Amino acid sequence: MIVLGICDSHEAHACVVRDGVLVAAMSEERLTRLKADMGYPRRAIDAVLRLANVTPEEIDVVAIAGQKDTAFQRLYKMNALLKVKDWIRQCDRYWRPILLEGKKLTEWDDYELFKGLRNADELAADPYYSFLERARVADPKEYFGIFNRIRAETVQSHLGVDRSRIRSFRHEDCHKSYGLHSSPVKLDRALILTVEGGGDDSSATYSTFTNGAITEHWRSNEVNLGRLYRYVTLILGMLPLQHEFKVMGLAPYGTEYHGKRSLEFFNTLSTVEGSKILNTRSVKDLYYSVRDALEGERFDGIAWGLQTHLERILSRWVENCIEESGIDDVILSGGVGQNIKACKALTETTSLRSLWAAPICGDGSLGIGAAWLASQQLAPEISIRGFDTIYLGTEHGPNVVSSAVQRRGLAGSFTIVERPSADSVAGWLEQGKICARFTGRMEFGQRALGNRSILADPRRWESVERVNQKIKYRDFWMPFTPSMTIEQSDQMIVNPKAVYSPYMTMSFDLKPEFSNSIPAAMHPADKTIRPQMLRREDNPGYHDLITAFGARTGLACVMNTSFNLHGDAIVESPDDAIDTFARSDLDILLFDDVAISRVGLE
Repeated sequence: MIVLGICDSHEAHACVVRDGVLVAAMSEERLTRLKADMGYPRRAIDAVLRLANVTPEEIDVVAIAGQKDTAFQRLYKMNALLKVKDWIRQCDRYWRPILLEGKKLTEWDDYELFKGLRNADELAADPYYSFLERARVADPKEYFGIFNRIRAETVQSHLGVDRSRIRSFRHEDCHKSYGLHSSPVKLDRALILTVEGGGDDSSATYSTFTNGAITEHWRSNEVNLGRLYRYVTLILGMLPLQHEFKVMGLAPYGTEYHGKRSLEFFNTLSTVEGSKILNTRSVKDLYYSVRDALEGERFDGIAWGLQTHLERILSRWVENCIEESGIDDVILSGGVGQNIKACKALTETTSLRSLWAAPICGDGSLGIGAAWLASQQLAPEISIRGFDTIYLGTEHGPNVVSSAVQRRGLAGSFTIVERPSADSVAGWLEQGKICARFTGRMEFGQRALGNRSILADPRRWESVERVNQKIKYRDFWMPFTPSMTIEQSDQMIVNPKAVYSPYMTMSFDLKPEFSNSIPAAMHPADKTIRPQMLRREDNPGYHDLITAFGARTGLACVMNTSFNLHGDAIVESPDDAIDTFARSDLDILLFDDVAISRVGLE
């Protein structure tokens, strides 16, 4: 049973599931180089079929995530192309007239505001362009149906797959499937909660998994936690649907002294009653209401208040759902599940036994959830195995790397070291060198996990300064993260519930004796870390490097951030890696068989 999974929303991607096992997954942005790219992921589809060695004729079903979408936002690539001022213009000229002035606008009016973000030729070449011709003469209530037909026609045109083999799945059900089946522990019973800005018909759901089936007990489209985070991100001058993590990273710098009034306001918006999250007052819009209510408040106090409110609401809700269901193994999915600070709070303040928030559990994984749903629907006898590995993307062999190095003439300008050992690389890191590592298959998701990573010595605070000022250009308050062997994580972090976090999706406190041991890889304000807990079988080469660094320094841990410049997608190809190396002050570029250095090496 071969399933091609497709998601065309923000963080568009494709995947291949063979007999219940995820064998390839790729985000479209890595190939188009447009961060947060959205729309039909043609390049990603072609790539995962090549990786899985599957022809279109062999596909049993194409599973598309989402059933109540329109093409408009995909055509003007809202999440990828809108700037902060564009988001504000959308509020002023589209949402304000609808929500506050009672005007009857449609999504077509929103599209008219932003269609100029793409040039006419590029727009006309979009696979979904024909949607406009049909939607122009249709009732807005027909947009969903028109777009679903366009999607199927696009797949047919691209792959030649018969319409009978193309199915779509509810957005929220894709989140649930992905969250449940990606868990490294196969659960007989689970409490599954989704929270996000919005799906097909809800922004939060409460479900249980028992007797091999998921049962939804409650859903609501009135839960504003995800939307609130989106618009506070905008109010603070950052990009919605991309920079919420920056607001989360800013929150620990705030205090109750500066954030009390913000928290008091946020607490007027939502409450928990039993297994439901309810609005406590009617707010016609979030952007203007929140902006006006918080006028004059400090930015860090706003972030602190928002994060505190989110954690308290989620903790009450999760505890009540545990009590009602009698199930204490919790799966959290949807965009809010990517809030690592909230996940930490849940492990500390509720009676849950285990918590799983999967890598990229927002919309960037919906296609995988859809593929697993299709597998179960068509072949229920096949068990879903979930992740055998997170390294599911493209791989470039030594000939491709060698050709790129030669084509760019690097040998004449840089120091070249053939086949550097793990110990040699560990020594360079110990000396303070900043190294970019490009090897093996690319990771799937938002986190670089060693194969498309920038590495540095976590013991040196100057590592943060160098990476920020010379390479990543990140906001000054944002922390970097550590990759460490799982044995090292057992020694260093406070983890009484033995939460397993191999994909940097959870935050932990450091044990007191390690509180100042890795200043470059922890949050400076609260001294928490978001580790990659690495077992050797998951990535032997990376594990060997970290182990070698540990043998030299006493800490089997390196500072790890994604291999890209600020605003770029993570590198996919050797040429991407070389371009990023050339445009930055990275010291060393590591491929499998060669190290390229702009500094002298010992």
